Amino acid sequence: MTEHNTDLSTKQHSFNFHGNASEFFGIWIVNILLTIVTLGIYSAWAKVRTNTYFYGNTELDGDRFEYLAKPMQILIGRIIAVVALIAWTILSSINPIAAIVCGLLLALALPYLSVRNIRFDARITRFRNVRFNFEGSYSSAYLNILVKPLATYALIIISSFGFAALFMDSHPAVAIIGGILLFTLTAVFGYAWVMVGMASYVVNGYRYGDKPFNAGLNIRQYAKIAALGGALFLGSFILGFLLIIALGMFDTIQALFTGEVIDPATQMSSALTIFAGYLYMFFIGFVIAAFVKTRIRNYLFSKTQIDNELQLVSNMTLGGYLTLIITNLLLTIFTLGLGRAWADIRHAQYMASVTQLDGDLALMAVQDHNIETSNAIADEMVDVFDINLNIV
Repeated sequence: MTEHNTDLSTKQHSFNFHGNASEFFGIWIVNILLTIVTLGIYSAWAKVRTNTYFYGNTELDGDRFEYLAKPMQILIGRIIAVVALIAWTILSSINPIAAIVCGLLLALALPYLSVRNIRFDARITRFRNVRFNFEGSYSSAYLNILVKPLATYALIIISSFGFAALFMDSHPAVAIIGGILLFTLTAVFGYAWVMVGMASYVVNGYRYGDKPFNAGLNIRQYAKIAALGGALFLGSFILGFLLIIALGMFDTIQALFTGEVIDPATQMSSALTIFAGYLYMFFIGFVIAAFVKTRIRNYLFSKTQIDNELQLVSNMTLGGYLTLIITNLLLTIFTLGLGRAWADIRHAQYMASVTQLDGDLALMAVQDHNIETSNAIADEMVDVFDINLNIV
């Protein structure tokens, strides 16, 4: 799956992360305690300290990245975002119509907030005294972040449910099978169409100083990844269903849901089977999420260059990433949350170890831009309302 321009592969620069878990734990625990003592006010300084640590410990070709945001920028943005969230919560509890209106307004503001968020994050990142930037237009943001997803949802519903409704009376089997096939096809290609639109918009709008990023993405590659992920889920679901039948548990589980009387021992074994099935599907969800992330990141990076002079490369593997997220989850659970600092460091180390930049970085003549960051309102709104484009 991983492919990149071999003309730029003569010189390779690996990313390295030099952070230390015990060192970061000191920063992390102090951040939490001071945030609690100051009733959340210190969280802006905590965010700057954390990001400064991670940026400052990420090294490329002998130099490290810098995080330039100021605590007061973040604090003001965070206060406005929290006030907006509280107002929305109160309005929603008073009047359901107000909740719907607020939801629609947030949906309409989503592309605008996303652009402001990406632009802020880019401009507060510096490498070798050159800041990043984002120049994507608002019109393209509304097309790729709002219009395309809504059109895809409409197409999936109208085609699959419309086909099923049309033939249900005369040919019910054709209606069901055809509806499922149409749902699957439109979902796979709709996902690919939307994700390619978002990723192309974000990557091609990015700048390193005055040097543009560029990526030519193929919908078929995204559709292939989505289809493989869907096939993996379907195969796992069928396998789990066959195991339940093989264990002779299907009838007893059915009785649990229909209310039929069964003996206590059978009830207990059935409940354990349901719990095991839940864990099984939870694990499958982890596997599929890791599969999609690794495939999309590797492909997206293989198509991303900086001014046709530098080539991004990602070498993530499903086994490596899956091991990372599972062990990090267990580490956090069994330490009652105190292992979160170790998990963050392990995640940063892994992501740096599977990322490299091909091409001669020293030969790139790049100039910084003079555009200043205005405020962090959109950045904090995106955090508070949990808005993320998730292109990789």
